[in-house]
Amino acid sequence: MVNQHYYSRYQRFIDSLKGQALDGYTEVHHIVPVSMGGSNEKDNLIALTARQHYVAHWMLARALGGSAARAFFMMSNFGRYGKVNSATYEIARKEYAKQVCLQLKAKPNTYVITDEIRQKMRQSALGRKVSDAAKVKISQHNKGKKWDDEFKRKVSEAKKGKATRGTGWKQSEETKQKIIQANFNRPIVQCPHCLKSMKDHGGAKRWHFDRCKERKEAA
Repeated sequence: MVNQHYYSRYQRFIDSLKGQALDGYTEVHHIVPVSMGGSNEKDNLIALTARQHYVAHWMLARALGGSAARAFFMMSNFGRYGKVNSATYEIARKEYAKQVCLQLKAKPNTYVITDEIRQKMRQSALGRKVSDAAKVKISQHNKGKKWDDEFKRKVSEAKKGKATRGTGWKQSEETKQKIIQANFNRPIVQCPHCLKSMKDHGGAKRWHFDRCKERKEAA
């Protein structure tokens, strides 16, 4: 059960911090906790100092209990700093961030995905089904997302030299037979605008029905 008194205090606290100018170490905080259905969308995230982050979770622990209280307990588990409060938590987080940064600089990222690792990843993914709820979440997460030029350049560089359709890419005979069988079993559908009959496949939905040229002309 939500304690409305503490949750209202928490909301006022967060509202007072929106738009603040921060310099130095910050942490990203979910305004509506993930455990309460909060998303990773931009409007549900706010940058806080470590001290503000600690206070926000203290308020959530008082307001919600349960997983929120557990999260606050984990944030308070810094034995080397004695009795933990928002000030000591901030010291701990800044030092932790500094040490992680030094470790990453001393150990460059040399991780390479070998063919053996790819095969293991492929085998672990076989037969795995994504639920409709997960599909909706993935769709909502990616909706409106735009890639900057630097990211596009990296993707382009990573794909250079790899065969794709029309440049030496070939399908196995087994794959070809599966595609033929799948297309054979597809029902015949008719576009209500141009009245063209076709197999019910991706192309039908892409070029006909709601996207049919005849429909646009009629509109």
